[in-house]
Amino acid sequence: MKKKSNIVELSLQELQARMKDITIAREVKDSEIDYSDIPKFSRKDLEKFVRTGRPLVGSSPRKAISIRIEEDVLMKLKKKAKKQGVAYQSLINEILKKAV
Repeated sequence: MKKKSNIVELSLQELQARMKDITIAREVKDSEIDYSDIPKFSRKDLEKFVRTGRPLVGSSPRKAISIRIEEDVLMKLKKKAKKQGVAYQSLINEILKKAV
């Protein structure tokens, strides 16, 4: 972006980004990142941290997939899973595990 007195010149990419109200990302070098506000942790502190995210369930990690199921079948599975106190995806996994 160049500025001449009161005139601002934008590249086509900058103009399109402003019209879409988005920011143009630029590559940042590691040397440009300010880490000064991040507290320093000792090894003892780091050992106290707990893993977050989805817990491992079963003997092997699960893989996220997308499948199409008829709505009435899905509703029945969700209802059955709720009665059993499990997530419906876990119920589907158990049904498929028994079937194969």
